[in-house]
Amino acid sequence: MCLNKTLHIIHYVIAALMLSTSAIYFVVTYQQFTDESGSGIHEIPNEKEVEQGTSDMDSSQWSELDLSGKIQTVFFLAVALVYIPVGIWMLKQKHSNKPHIIALGGSLSLILFYIASRTVSFPIVGIQGDVGSIDIVTKIFQSGIVVGSTYLTVARKRLESNISQ
Repeated sequence: MCLNKTLHIIHYVIAALMLSTSAIYFVVTYQQFTDESGSGIHEIPNEKEVEQGTSDMDSSQWSELDLSGKIQTVFFLAVALVYIPVGIWMLKQKHSNKPHIIALGGSLSLILFYIASRTVSFPIVGIQGDVGSIDIVTKIFQSGIVVGSTYLTVARKRLESNISQ
């Protein structure tokens, strides 16, 4: 298979990974808005629940979890919203490296932020100890975006330099 055809396929795979990752983050955002299992955005218990002890946590702990959940939800929504235009930009400008470089930087930043959130205590959210299947899938997709975008931009630069010589 010729190099141009390979680069063309890689380009579309990266765009698909971008849009798929966005869709996953939209699903996570929706789940966090509607989660009643206790891991999403929480309702602050009323005073009666706190006084009667029917709540597992006091109101300050609920407020902290509520804020943490809101921050995570807004973060996931922001990522979902940013991945869409970059993915569409890739589809519209098939020979431009700019959207791939942005996708590479953004995805690499999210991977590093994920690792940091599991090893460093951030204000409000603390250290995140959970690693779920959605985390693994998004990190695999984002790794594919990083590797694919790196390969694509380097190969295009080499191809351009060979053509100009």
